[in-house]
Amino acid sequence: MDRTVLLVDAGNLLAAGGNLTVANNRRHDLDIRVGPLLSALTALVAEHARLPLLRTYWYDASREGRLTAEHEAVRGHPYTKLRLGRLVGGAQKGVDALIYRDLTTLARQRSIASAYLLAGDEDLREGVAEAQSLGVQVILLAVEPAGNSKISDALLWEVDDVLDLDRAFLAPFFTARGVGAEPAAGAVTDST
Repeated sequence: MDRTVLLVDAGNLLAAGGNLTVANNRRHDLDIRVGPLLSALTALVAEHARLPLLRTYWYDASREGRLTAEHEAVRGHPYTKLRLGRLVGGAQKGVDALIYRDLTTLARQRSIASAYLLAGDEDLREGVAEAQSLGVQVILLAVEPAGNSKISDALLWEVDDVLDLDRAFLAPFFTARGVGAEPAAGAVTDST
């Protein structure tokens, strides 16, 4: 099938994007314009892939299944599927497994010709290799590192190509939450 998909590890994107744009990777210190960020990412993927976008999968974690304002914003975005792992002691659990499952299932079912993966964990390397063995091209979207990159070298070596998201691309969607400051218009604040 001549379509593409965007798979976004929200924890990776928001921490790295915050670090790059406002020098802070703690989500509760950031105001993030989630809807416009999703729109910009899908437009970038559509332009780069030159294929119709099947959908965007947004992977995040949730404490006890509760949705945050950010999750609600994602759910309201067209052609976007919210997939939630668990938040345990401040760490995401099960998110990589969800990404792996969706990537390999879409590849096995021949639903896509390419996949754009915005993630950085080595745990995803095997899923990338399996999708590639089924004929899917996998392109890694990488937040341009500010200092040390947290993207696994093994994952970088496995993907077919890397597309960098630089500060200029991400800056419109991130602002630092100042003490006593009001969130930017359209920003989603998150308490996770």
